[in-house]
Amino acid sequence: MFGYMALFIAIVIAVLWLFQIILLDDIYRGTVKAETKGVADAITVASKLDRESLRSRVYSLAADHSTCVSVYEISGSKGKEIISAHSQNLCVIHSRLLNESFLADIYANANGKSAYIETVEGSALGEGSILCSRVIPDGSADLLIIVNTPLASVDATVRTLHLQFGFITVILLVVAAIMAFVISQRFTRPVAAMNKEAKKLAVGNYDVNFEGGDFLETAELGRTLNYAAGELSKLDTMQKELISNISHDLRTPLTMISGYSEVMRDIPGEMTAENMQIIIDETKRLSSLVNDMLDLSRLTGGARRLNTTVFSLTECVSSTIDRYAHLTEKDGYKITFDFRESVFVAADEILILQVVYNLISNAVNYTGDDKLIHIAQTVENGMCRISVSDTGDGIAEEKLPHIWDRYYRTGDFHKRAVMGTGLGLSIVKGALILHNAPFGVSSTPGVGSTFWFELPVISDTNQSSSI
Repeated sequence: MFGYMALFIAIVIAVLWLFQIILLDDIYRGTVKAETKGVADAITVASKLDRESLRSRVYSLAADHSTCVSVYEISGSKGKEIISAHSQNLCVIHSRLLNESFLADIYANANGKSAYIETVEGSALGEGSILCSRVIPDGSADLLIIVNTPLASVDATVRTLHLQFGFITVILLVVAAIMAFVISQRFTRPVAAMNKEAKKLAVGNYDVNFEGGDFLETAELGRTLNYAAGELSKLDTMQKELISNISHDLRTPLTMISGYSEVMRDIPGEMTAENMQIIIDETKRLSSLVNDMLDLSRLTGGARRLNTTVFSLTECVSSTIDRYAHLTEKDGYKITFDFRESVFVAADEILILQVVYNLISNAVNYTGDDKLIHIAQTVENGMCRISVSDTGDGIAEEKLPHIWDRYYRTGDFHKRAVMGTGLGLSIVKGALILHNAPFGVSSTPGVGSTFWFELPVISDTNQSSSI
């Protein structure tokens, strides 16, 4: 901080040195020249007045600008001074205008021009003078206006500025050091405080507060870190809930497998086909849960890659519905599928099969007492939409954006699913994001929910089966 401020001060000093020391004389002469010409312009405007008014105006201008003015009436080769206003003793007018040849030279140089300006140097005139002359036609005679401003010496001023710059540099460096210390303290104090809170966050303490101070950047960083801490706290809570739920799902089939196995071992006559089927079903359920966890891990971790082929999405949905035949026959579920034509898409068939299966399983788990699940296929603007609707309790509107989250649950209790493992929607989300496919859900509490996704339609089904 001090280094940057010292560099800024060095630049300021260099600029001041350039303009107030090196270029001081040129700037001073330019300013005097412009002021002298301005006086001549003002007298030119006043020349339209009567002689007394002109004389009064000339005296006023000479006094205000510390300059010398002479106005001559030129007739032929003769010049007659009609107005003389001198506020300085050392000037060209005093020292040389007694010489008629010098007056003739000035008249000749200024005649026919808007103005004639020259710098007259000479030790007798101090540092010299700025002379501006102008000729104004006035009937039979011309008016010659001569304005002269002596130049003052700037050497003493330069020496004074040299001394001042030394003191100014020392003072500014001290001020820079103090300001650098104050600003750095104000800036680093909130950073140090946030660093302390971040260390708490690193060890799993989410009860933190990041104060960013008064600076815009640190305040914004503090708000961002507070938001991140809140999201991490929610994520940690949902992870714990997921572990609890998965532990319940794992414990249930393991308990049943262990219990039935012990019964079959210890009690004669219990080695029945029914008991064996229960063990087989629970083993399949346990295997399904583990497989879903692995699939979810691959999808969210980026390990899964698409194997894109062209296949019939309509047949994919139909074959998935056939896998639920035992539910429709045994438990009374009714699954309908409405479509007008067979539609082909280019996608990973295995992943899309998982998407359809999990959406139907979700509908089976949450449909109403009528046990109705309706699936519809529609085609519009080159996109095929598959919709899966149930007649369950529905989902509150504020919960809809979160139901796809990996650890989110809409209920406060753990429900053992009729079908699937409870990770289905997370797998659906991962698979569809991998395809860059649109998806969503609409729900009305007390009426039911509709989950949908879309894939581009492939019109040419004769193309290669591998894309």
